[in-house]
Amino acid sequence: MEYFPLSVHKMICTGKSRILYALVQAQPNFMSDGGIFVRKWILLFLILVFADVFAISSLKEHVSLEDLRKAGIPVGEMEKAGISLEEMQLYLPFWQDMEFFPLAVCPWERKNPFSFADTWMEARNYGGKRKHEGCDIFGKEMLSGYYPVISITDGTVEKVGWLPLGGWRIGIRSPGGGYFYYAHLSGYGRKFQEGEAVRAGELLGFLGDSGYGEEGTCGKFAPHLHMGVYVRYKEDEEYALNPYPVLVYLKDHTKEISY
Repeated sequence: MEYFPLSVHKMICTGKSRILYALVQAQPNFMSDGGIFVRKWILLFLILVFADVFAISSLKEHVSLEDLRKAGIPVGEMEKAGISLEEMQLYLPFWQDMEFFPLAVCPWERKNPFSFADTWMEARNYGGKRKHEGCDIFGKEMLSGYYPVISITDGTVEKVGWLPLGGWRIGIRSPGGGYFYYAHLSGYGRKFQEGEAVRAGELLGFLGDSGYGEEGTCGKFAPHLHMGVYVRYKEDEEYALNPYPVLVYLKDHTKEISY
C-alpha cells in the first residue's frame, strides 16, 4: 500500500536526482552564461527539497483508519487499548517486520500456553514510582528457564546484558526502526554481541525472573517475559509504544515454532 504523500515523496526524490545529474553533466559550462543556468537549477532543487519536507510531514495527516487496516494494523484492538490515530501510525514502519510471537511452543507443550493482559502505564514501584512501559507474558508452567524466547523480527542487537530493572535483557532494532526489548531472561541462547544481526525466530534466551537488583538477582517476582516496543520519534530516541496489540496480532497470525 502506498499513500499519496509517499508517492509525491518518491517523485520528488527522482526529480532531485535528475537535477543533481544535470548539474554534474553541465559542470564544464557552469560559467559560460554567467552562472544563470546553475542558479536556476539550484533554485529548482531547493524548491523540491522544501516540497519533499512538506510531503513527508503531511504523510501522517493522510493516513486514515482504513489505510491502517489495509496495512494489517489491528485498528479495533488498538482503539480498545486507547491508542490514538497518530500513535497507530508509528507502528506502520515496522509492522511488516514482525513474524513471530516472542515465546515458542515447546514440543511437549500444548498449543498457546501463554497469557498476557494490557497493563500499559500501570503503576510500578521498584526503583521509584514509574509507569509500566510494556506487556508481561506468563507461561502456564511458572518456571524460570522453561519457555524459549525468540526474536519477533530480523534485526540488529543494540543492547544486551544486565539492567537492574530488566535483569538479563536484549534489545533488537528491526529494519523498519522498531526496537524490541526482551527482559527478565533466565539466560541467553548464545553469546550475543552488540551490532550483530539476528534472524526472526532465532533463539534469544529463556523466560525467567531476573532483575530488580544487582547483577544475578532472581526470584523477586513470578517468571515472565517483559516485552517492550520503542521507536525513534521526534526528539525521543526511545518513544514507548503499547506492545499489547502487537502481541495479540502475533499470537493470532503467526506460525508456531518448536525447540
